[in-house]
Amino acid sequence: MSKFNRGLAIALWLIVALLFVTTVVNDTTWPDRVLALVPTAFGVLLGWVALWRPRLTIADKGIEVVNVFHTVHVPWAALVHVDTRFALTLVTPKRRVSVWAAPAPGRAGVALARRQNQRHGRDTAGLGDGDRRAGDLLSTASGDAAYLIRHRWDDLRERGAIELGTADTVHVPVTLHWASIVLLAATAVGGWFAIAAR
Repeated sequence: MSKFNRGLAIALWLIVALLFVTTVVNDTTWPDRVLALVPTAFGVLLGWVALWRPRLTIADKGIEVVNVFHTVHVPWAALVHVDTRFALTLVTPKRRVSVWAAPAPGRAGVALARRQNQRHGRDTAGLGDGDRRAGDLLSTASGDAAYLIRHRWDDLRERGAIELGTADTVHVPVTLHWASIVLLAATAVGGWFAIAAR
C-alpha cells in the first residue's frame, strides 16, 4: 500500500468533510442539507476506492493486486517479468497487471530516492545487468515492491517451489469490484444532480 496515496485519501476526506460542514451551516433548508450528503458520499467513496483500498500482498501462493476496479491474483508460476516503467507491473503471458498502489516515482521522487540510497550506502547504479529504471530505486513505492517480489520469486525458484515452463497454462483470476463501480457511478450521477439542483 502506498503511504502517499493514503495521505492523499486523508486530505481528500478532510476537504470533503469541510465542504459538507460548510454546506450544512450555510443552507437553511433540510432538502439542501440532505442533498449535500450525495456528493459527500461520492468524495468519501472515491478516497477509499482509489486511494485507500489499493494494495499489493505478496504470499507463497502468489501476488494479490487490489486495484481501483478489480483484484488480480497472480500465481508465481504465471509471472514472467516484473517491470517498473510507469508503475510496478507484473507481466504474465496473457496480461500485464499494473499495481495502482505502487506507481513509479516522478523526478522529485527519483532525486529523493537517490539521495536516501546514497546516504544509506545502497547501490544506485543498476541491477547488475545495467537495466535499472528509476522505478526500480529503493525508497520508492514501485522500487521497494519490485525488490520484494523479485526476492521472493528468486527464493521460490531456487527452492523448486515454482513449476517452471507452465506460465502459458496458469490461470490468472480477475475479480471485478462491482459494488464499488455501481456505488461510484450512482453517487457521481446523484452528486451532479444534487449540485445542479442547488
